[in-house]
Amino acid sequence: MSNKEMKGAAYWDDRFQAPAYAYGEAPNDFLRWAAPQVKLGKAVSLCEGEGRNAVFLAKMGFEVTAVDFSRVGLNKAKALADLHKVTLNYEVADMKDFELENNAWDLVVSVFAQPDADIRQRLYARLGQSLKPGGAFILESKVNGERTAVNRYPGVDTLIQDIQPLKVAFSKQCERELNEGSYHVGLHTTAQILAFKNA
Repeated sequence: MSNKEMKGAAYWDDRFQAPAYAYGEAPNDFLRWAAPQVKLGKAVSLCEGEGRNAVFLAKMGFEVTAVDFSRVGLNKAKALADLHKVTLNYEVADMKDFELENNAWDLVVSVFAQPDADIRQRLYARLGQSLKPGGAFILESKVNGERTAVNRYPGVDTLIQDIQPLKVAFSKQCERELNEGSYHVGLHTTAQILAFKNA
């Protein structure tokens, strides 16, 4: 992957400066499929960016916290929320410093977050404690390598290991057509997971 993808908040602030929404205003389609299978409650969306997924969840009735290290992205998320007449909570945080609190969430969302492997493993290892009983984790991420690869773009088998002891209800790794704004366009290999904590 390019060095640009490894850059920090300033890189993303710059990307999000444009008036257009970099990844569109519509929610990720896997999230659109998976979220209705989750009980309503408190949701957190990691690396939310400009708000498309958080706004969708808020319109469904979730109480949503959008987390991102780009203030520019979160400002656009607020504008999108205002447009759709929903309210979000916002937290400016880098995933390397972000903590998932105990028994705090009914839903954790990670759509194309792609943290470094050590950060991902630390965060996802907390899911079992952080989700409330019956809570859910929804993930879609890009894959670069085998199903068992351990890097920023791991395969679905590695991700399933990372989120234990959650029970996986759906998982898939495939090449699929993305049409999300101007940056996620065309064929990409992705991993998709819907998993639950036992009630």
